[in-house]
Amino acid sequence: MQKISDKLVSICMATYNGEMYLSQQLDSLISQTYKNIEVVVQDDCSSDKTLEVLNEYKERLNLKIYQNEKNLGFMQNFESVLKKAEGDFIAICDQDDIWESDKIELLLHNIEDSTLVYSDSMLIDENGNSLNQNFSSSLKNNFITTKNPLAFLNDNCVSGHAMLFKKDLLKYIFPFSQTVFFDAWIAANAATLNGVKYFNKPLVRYRQHGNNTLSKYNNKSKSVIDRISSKAQKKLENSDAKIARIDSFLKLVLLNDNEKMLLNELKVQYGKFQNSWFNFRLFNFLKSNQDKLFEITKKNINRLILKESIGYKLYKIAPFL
Repeated sequence: MQKISDKLVSICMATYNGEMYLSQQLDSLISQTYKNIEVVVQDDCSSDKTLEVLNEYKERLNLKIYQNEKNLGFMQNFESVLKKAEGDFIAICDQDDIWESDKIELLLHNIEDSTLVYSDSMLIDENGNSLNQNFSSSLKNNFITTKNPLAFLNDNCVSGHAMLFKKDLLKYIFPFSQTVFFDAWIAANAATLNGVKYFNKPLVRYRQHGNNTLSKYNNKSKSVIDRISSKAQKKLENSDAKIARIDSFLKLVLLNDNEKMLLNELKVQYGKFQNSWFNFRLFNFLKSNQDKLFEITKKNINRLILKESIGYKLYKIAPFL
């Protein structure tokens, strides 16, 4: 039987104009206590010195560098680089974070029978200084161990940069969903196999700056009147988006019959949003399945279900709801 230390771990990174922080991330990969790794990088037509930085590290890491002939964009570039992984286990790596030296070792020894394991992360500013906050405390989400793929329909607690998964999962995740963030999509697929496991320790220093994927638009710049007047329209768009997400989840290969039935009923009920005042059937359905559908959120579930059930006709006359 192959020992854990004999297992190759592929660390997959998609780069684009990342020269500013890339060296710090690569240094943290060199410092990993688990040494049987390959680092697979695919660059998406960077115009800065990203490739120069990568080539400086080529001899110090088991580093494989690929260059796109044209810009693919973040999601497609990550999808492409994952397909090049040869390891028994795969870890996703952002270009601007810093990993704790024992990240791979700890995740590898804790994945056990699960398909995917993930950790907490600590937040740092653009200069690498601690913000004294972890993901688990900053997000209004529970960080869970689960075999329930529907938990990821409305929320997500599994960040790409914090996950390690078994290579078998690759057979199920392509192509990436166009309506679900890729990390939630990977987690949902893993849940249908042997589950997702949470390792309760921050193993990544996640950098907060203007260009990373969690930067948020500041809605406070809009006037109160503008926010109220656009809310009904946003609710209509959100309803369409939910149906599109449900369609994506229905493509999960290993869904059981009960999960398919639940998703199909949700799709029917969300399809009634535009022509209803309040959907009592949706309200009752969400209440009876709240353990599956709201496993991750820390928000008030009763309030969430109430808001989900309000129809477009009521929002048009009372958009502040």
